Amino acid sequence: MPLPHVDAALREVVHALDDLGAVGVGVTTTVLGRTLADPLFDPLYEELDRRGAVLYVHPAGEGAASPLITGHGMTWMVGAPVEDTVAVMHLILAGIPVRYPRMRILASHLGGALPLLPRRLDNHLAFESPETPELPSVALGRLWYDTVSHVHSPALIAAVASFGADRLVLGTDFPYEDGEVFLRAVDYIADSGLAPEEATMILYTNAAHLLGLSGP
Repeated sequence: MPLPHVDAALREVVHALDDLGAVGVGVTTTVLGRTLADPLFDPLYEELDRRGAVLYVHPAGEGAASPLITGHGMTWMVGAPVEDTVAVMHLILAGIPVRYPRMRILASHLGGALPLLPRRLDNHLAFESPETPELPSVALGRLWYDTVSHVHSPALIAAVASFGADRLVLGTDFPYEDGEVFLRAVDYIADSGLAPEEATMILYTNAAHLLGLSGP
């Protein structure tokens, strides 16, 4: 999306979804220093919600605006999953998932650190972000997550345990990962120790539900 230009983004939604047959749009975790929960973007979310379209969130490569990350050679190895984590939490604390329930939010990289945090988030909510409209653990269950974890099976298993296998879809990080690494990104789903039916959901059926391709 050409954000922060919301009018141009709305025109692009029409072009992408109506003319090109796309099922959703992509945004970065921040937009020129703005959080995705900035009210400026509400008209975009309203339109995606009206259409029941996908909003895919991917890191901006800014190391979560932290010089402790970007200044020490960790922009992508650490910064990217931190950006995933922070961006989703911005959306949750602002109530975006519950306000726009038909907009299907897809987070990259298993949601960063979020598979490890649901109970901590819930326990800290009352004194730190008491105006949040629903428990983070509930809001996290409204989202979808891709399986890019650089073939780290424990992370995948934690995401399944925290979110449910039905909320995960195959991700490969192509073209950043290609060749043998690309193949492993697919193969590790079935080799991770998940139940066969869970692996089948992740590899085959969940994406059809997410993208609205599986019928009513």
